[in-house]
Amino acid sequence: MQLRDLGFSKSTYSEIILTIRHGDAVNVAPMGVLLEDDKRLSLRVYKEQRTCELIEKGAVDCVLNITCNSTLFYDAVLNKSEISYCPSETVSSPRVRGCDAYVECLIIHVKDCGEYVRVLLKPQLIKVSRRMAKAHNRAEPAVIEALVCFTKILHLIKSNVEMAEGLKERIKIFREIVYHSTRSKKLRMMMTEILDRAEEVIREKKAIDKH
Repeated sequence: MQLRDLGFSKSTYSEIILTIRHGDAVNVAPMGVLLEDDKRLSLRVYKEQRTCELIEKGAVDCVLNITCNSTLFYDAVLNKSEISYCPSETVSSPRVRGCDAYVECLIIHVKDCGEYVRVLLKPQLIKVSRRMAKAHNRAEPAVIEALVCFTKILHLIKSNVEMAEGLKERIKIFREIVYHSTRSKKLRMMMTEILDRAEEVIREKKAIDKH
């Protein structure tokens, strides 16, 4: 099993649940991960977070817990006491029980980048507990949601311009998500085109209404 097989990409952040330990302290948090090359991954960890605190104190390893279970992501942010752990095979940081796959990693380099630290990881073990395991990303679902909004605009534009405007604002939010979570020129191009077309449809309708 290769890192790319799990959905990791050089251009688009994959959303995982990170577990990290330093001494007796364990933290769990959703995190975006980029593929550096076939043997390394990287994290952007913002300061003032518990994860960054443990890294700065000297944490030496972590686990990337791969799941599409939204409840686990919810618990990792708002209900951490509900997270159930199990031991890892090669690192001290625990796994989150019930995930589709695990990537146990050593922390090999930490670079201070001002508002955040860039953390370079070297995977030690990839363990897949369910077939077809793949890391979630925010960019592609955002494109799909934007397309749904655009098709609704086409349906509503004749009768409710105000609601169409509201859907256009949603598309802007989805565009921000795409630009924040991926460097893929194709995905960024698609989102820009969706927004441009939505604005064009609304602009043309308003021009007609004026006459």
